[in-house]
Parts: sequence; structure tokens; C-alpha cells
Amino acid sequence: MKSATRFKSVILFLATFLFLGVDGGLLAKDSLVVNAAPGFTGGASAGRKITLASLKGKPVVLLIAPSPRDRAFYSQMRELKGCYERLASQGMLFFSAFTSEGGRIPSNIPFILVDNPAAVASVYDVTKGFAVVVIGRDGNLDCLSTKPLPGQRILDLSMNNADVQTQLHR
Repeated sequence: MKSATRFKSVILFLATFLFLGVDGGLLAKDSLVVNAAPGFTGGASAGRKITLASLKGKPVVLLIAPSPRDRAFYSQMRELKGCYERLASQGMLFFSAFTSEGGRIPSNIPFILVDNPAAVASVYDVTKGFAVVVIGRDGNLDCLSTKPLPGQRILDLSMNNADVQTQLHR
């Protein structure tokens, strides 16, 4: 009786995977995106329209803060400056969303300003204060932290996401 139940379970399991479109026992590449990052646009202030969806294949860092003078934002900037060259070599792009007041970002790191900062903060469930968001090459939300992250941690996240691991295991 137990073996019949086990056999039915295995058949049901295999039928479910075949129904969901699994090819040869491997999941489709898009199914690796477990936690898709909410979309946003940026660059309108520079006369461009850049969507998160158009950046597939590039890692993205999004900083959300009340203003460029925010203490946590300033701390995150110090962390990014220390490893910017390594992050840029990975193709990483940087966005900022200032929810209370805009201003000049005191950095040589090129930031793209998001078009609707309050809406972006809301979509990422950042109601007040600071957040750093790391989005992988595959569009997966790899990390959302309300505290500044070490630059090396951001680099590690960009180099060790599901898409990169899949490429390494081929």
C-alpha cells in the first residue's frame, strides 16, 4: 500500500513539472527570478527614459533616501566610493530616489535619478528613511536593506546571484 501511494506521489510530481513547462528536468531561466524587483523608470531629468526592464543583464543598485544629505545615504556613498571601480567593472548601474528633497549628489559615481521617487519608495515598501536595494542581472530583488551595506557585500551580491551561478555550472 505504501509503495502504491509513493508511486502516485512521484507520478503527480512529474506531471506537475511537465505541466509547468519543465524541459528535461531543468527549470526555465525565467523561473530563477524568485522575487522580481518592482519596475521603475529614471533619467527623465537628463532627457532619457531608462526602465528597469530594459536593464536586464546588468546589476542595479537603488538608493532610497529623504535627501542627499541623509546620514545613512552619506554613509552608503562612502562604502560605494571604496569599491566603485570593481562594481562598475561588473556593469552595475546606480539609481537614487530622494523622497523629500533633491539636490546634488557629492560623488564621482554616476547616479540616475528615478522619475517618481515617492512611488518607487512606496513600491519597495520604504515608507520613511533610507534603503539600499540590490537587483541582480536577472531582475531578481537580491537584497533590500534599511541600513548601509559594505561595498564588498554589494559586489558579492552582484557576482553571486542565481543567474551568475547558472552560468558557472554549465
